[in-house]
Amino acid sequence: MNRSKPSRLIAELIAAVSALFLLAAGFVISMASTMGQPFTDRLAESEVQALASMEVSALFGNDGPPGNEHGTANPFRAVAERLQSLFLNPVAMLRNMLPQVAPSDPGGGLQTSLLNSIAAMAESRHTLVIGWLPSTNPATCVRWIQDNPGINVVSPTWFHLADASGNLSGSVLPTVVQYAQERHIQVWVLVDNQFSAALTHEVLANPRAEANLIDEIAYQASAYHLNGVNLDFENVAAADRNRFTDFVGKLHARLRSLGIDLSLDLTPDIVQLDDSEAFFHAALADEVDQVVLMAYDEHWATDPDPGPVADLPWVERSVNDLLDTGVPANKLVLGIPLYTRFWYVNTDGSVQSDAVSAGAVQTILNQYRLPLGTWNDSLDLMFSQYPTKTGYAEVWYPTSQTYEDWLQLVSDDGLAGVAVWSLAWSDATSWASTVHALRLNGSP
Repeated sequence: MNRSKPSRLIAELIAAVSALFLLAAGFVISMASTMGQPFTDRLAESEVQALASMEVSALFGNDGPPGNEHGTANPFRAVAERLQSLFLNPVAMLRNMLPQVAPSDPGGGLQTSLLNSIAAMAESRHTLVIGWLPSTNPATCVRWIQDNPGINVVSPTWFHLADASGNLSGSVLPTVVQYAQERHIQVWVLVDNQFSAALTHEVLANPRAEANLIDEIAYQASAYHLNGVNLDFENVAAADRNRFTDFVGKLHARLRSLGIDLSLDLTPDIVQLDDSEAFFHAALADEVDQVVLMAYDEHWATDPDPGPVADLPWVERSVNDLLDTGVPANKLVLGIPLYTRFWYVNTDGSVQSDAVSAGAVQTILNQYRLPLGTWNDSLDLMFSQYPTKTGYAEVWYPTSQTYEDWLQLVSDDGLAGVAVWSLAWSDATSWASTVHALRLNGSP
């Protein structure tokens, strides 16, 4: 009997069975991978959505107690809830992510470098560093002053034009004035016109009402020993151009007799060498001690077209326009924003926005694993875009380089200083190191 033949048959049989087993195993693995992928995606989506919900609650809390629709809203919660919708489609989010390009200040401390670039200006005690205080709560105002040492002027938003008779609404908070002045910080109370062209016209067209408004402002500033008045009259009608210029001149003369400064806030009006609307730049500059250029809201809260709050070319044009139309450089203060906006563009064409501290943007994007975006050299801003459940979102936000370039304008053009809107948006943690370079120890 030939023993080698059965041995060879057995070996061949074993090899064949092994090959079939390997083929079957490969087929099963391949099918499992293909068939199981949708389940894996669904499982991932479910887990991420649950985690996102927990993060929103844990990080940002609730807007108020249950049943209380008027509770104090957390300014970051609206952004957080919108960002949460991204996680409903994590695959799309990953597919549409932009390249991760870190800003020039990876720590996210924008205010840390906000004023470092103007250390040379700090050699002069007369450099203005103005911070607006948008609050009527004494404790809040004091806290903002404490959190932002180095500011040498605060402008609290305490007064508003109330009616056609020229009366004011609002009141001074004496404890805040005392706290600031004891620390060599001047107080320039802000007076606004409620952004009402009609109300402003009624007052300016009525000599008695105009005189009453001047009396009211002068009384409040004198009675509470304020250092200045910051006039913020916006949306003034072009037809009231001469009336407004005349009013500012009368108010300035009255305040000057009391030793009180008058500053005027102006919005950008970028039509080169043209100030034919409500604000006659050269004449107004002659009648005030400072002109504060509000170089922000290039794209405003309800703008149907998303865009930057302030990009460098727009800020440059704004400054040059005021200089070219008669505002002396040594009277011009550059107002810069400490905030930006997240824009939400929906598939139905509607647009919403949420304002956030510029220093918080990188933290928000990192927290929700969103793209930091790419640097736009022409705008001097970072730009990020990502999908949402109802369309897409985008944000333009500054880095330390942005602030350095903005403030270089102050140095290059010999401007009077900077003003920030507002201390409510300031990053308190990094502000101390920001103003350390200023070495401002006295009043301006």
